[in-house]
Amino acid sequence: MFAHAGVMDLLSGILKRAKLTQHKLLQRTLSGAWGYNFPCRRSGGFHVIQRGRCYMRMDGELSILEQGDVVFVMRGADHQLLSSPQQKAAPLQRLLDTKPGATRRAAQENSVDLLSVRYEFPDGDAHPFFQELPVLLIVRGRDLAAHDPLLHTLQLLSQESQDANGPALVLERLTDILLYYALRRWIELHPAERPGFRSAMKDEKVGAALDLLHRRSAEPWRLDSLARSVGLSRASLATRFRDTLGATPIEYLTRLRLESGRTLMADRSISLERVAQHVGYSSAFAFSKAYKRVYGRTPRPSARSNSATP
Repeated sequence: MFAHAGVMDLLSGILKRAKLTQHKLLQRTLSGAWGYNFPCRRSGGFHVIQRGRCYMRMDGELSILEQGDVVFVMRGADHQLLSSPQQKAAPLQRLLDTKPGATRRAAQENSVDLLSVRYEFPDGDAHPFFQELPVLLIVRGRDLAAHDPLLHTLQLLSQESQDANGPALVLERLTDILLYYALRRWIELHPAERPGFRSAMKDEKVGAALDLLHRRSAEPWRLDSLARSVGLSRASLATRFRDTLGATPIEYLTRLRLESGRTLMADRSISLERVAQHVGYSSAFAFSKAYKRVYGRTPRPSARSNSATP
């Protein structure tokens, strides 16, 4: 289980920083013989089997998906959903061009109620947390306890999605909540075997330190002040942080600030001086020096170091 609520906040903070853009891909009742390709060149996302049973094929491997299962696929993980292992897959656009078929109350034999949500990843490297995950994550509905919040979210999502006139905002928020609970549940069931964010979510103190750095990255943190904030000695925090994430707290903070700076530099109207101050550096020179040390080059020309903008 997660260490405490602060560590759970770490996952929500990661998802927020990842800046995934959600798009409801489809919601259909499928029956008979069917199969569709799901191309994921720039996107990832998840499928929810709300009723019935089907198959997923990825890289020649076949998985059975049953009612209540939630499947998360990473960006670039092209795959197929099929009514049977022998079924051939058609282009997804053919399904998108059709109107939703039978209602959920029809209860057709061998039919499947499928909800799919696509998440577009921003340009550039994905958040390191996602790089730690396998390309395919499956959370089995049969493994969820009656009190599991993921199960409650699935039930609420099923109820809301039956209303064709239901508020789109409600479904959007519910699917984001579903993503959070599905990832959390999968992490709980699959302990990390190497340093990374999944390991940090098992360590209360490291998780609390990460949460502080994420929420207040522009503050002038030092190792001793961060250690005091989470109730550890300097040496203990440094050791646990490095064992968990493979970097010192200050090295991690530097990366965090520079990644925020890279995002800001995409706006050509913002001066390099303002970028530096916003992410926690005293000057454009200090920011540029750290940037070159980490990335091996000076900041892009798109961030101008001349006059600051209003």
